[in-house]
Amino acid sequence: MLGHVDPCDDTVFNRSQLRVLVPELRALVDGSAAEEAEAAREILALTAQVERTTHRYLVFNGD
Repeated sequence: MLGHVDPCDDTVFNRSQLRVLVPELRALVDGSAAEEAEAAREILALTAQVERTTHRYLVFNGD
C-alpha cells in the first residue's frame, strides 16, 4: 500500500485499507534506520486513531 502513495497528489486510505498498510508500517519500524522507523511509528499512531473512529481516513498530502 505504501507504494501507492503519490508524492504529487493526495493519497487517502480508509479503515479497510489500513489492514494492509499497518503490517507494512510495522515492517518499516523493525527493519529501518532510526529516522525512518520513527516516521513509521508516528504514522502507526495515526492509523490507530483512524481505526478507533468511524468515517476517518489517513491522508497523505502530496506536494
